[in-house]
Amino acid sequence: MRIRTSLFIASACASLAACGGGTETATSDNFSQLNGTDTMALGDNDSQAMTDPQQLVTEAAAEVEQMKRDPQLADLLKKAKGVYIVPEFGRGAFIVGGRGGAGVVMAKADGNWTAPAFYDFGALSVGAQAGGSGGQLAFLLMTDDAVNAFMSGNKITLNAESGLTIVNYSANDQASWGKGDIILWSDTEGAYAGATVSVTDLNWDDDDNAQYYGEKVDPARVLTGKASNPKADVLVKALNG
Repeated sequence: MRIRTSLFIASACASLAACGGGTETATSDNFSQLNGTDTMALGDNDSQAMTDPQQLVTEAAAEVEQMKRDPQLADLLKKAKGVYIVPEFGRGAFIVGGRGGAGVVMAKADGNWTAPAFYDFGALSVGAQAGGSGGQLAFLLMTDDAVNAFMSGNKITLNAESGLTIVNYSANDQASWGKGDIILWSDTEGAYAGATVSVTDLNWDDDDNAQYYGEKVDPARVLTGKASNPKADVLVKALNG
């Protein structure tokens, strides 16, 4: 069963104060403003929550191939110690009721990419100045601490309070890449520029992981390379390519 979680992106800028006005009801073209933070409500229906794990793996492989078209990003993928790939986060401009943050985490064990582990988050909040949007997301895990954060399984937090720094990927800002435990990439260029990123309540998906491996597994087993599924080769090959 997928568990609703949250991705919070609060703007570091102090402009565009006019966006902090009254409260609106979320539609496909707008979203609620709660205490100065824009929130996308993703609905609680089962069609949103359930996604075939292999479909997610295939979509993640396609996202990796897209990322590799940028030579600098391809080089960062090679240097990364892990990656959290979210093929579709509220596709378009915060589409309400769409599938949220279903994604796969992979790590390097003895230099080789592990099979995927399935994690979820489901609600996106953006500070009024951040200008974020839905689409493809990838979190490049550049340090051991970033990878180890996923070992706890549930209620995972990726932000400064948890000792992890997240920087936004920009081909024009290479100096920032070495300053982050995690590098956030989005297929919507500039979507999170100038924003302070915090991921909270990120959760291990028991059902998808058990379905994919044919038995109950835990994060440590998958992310240390002790679980396998030959159908994951399409994603492993994309990352190795």
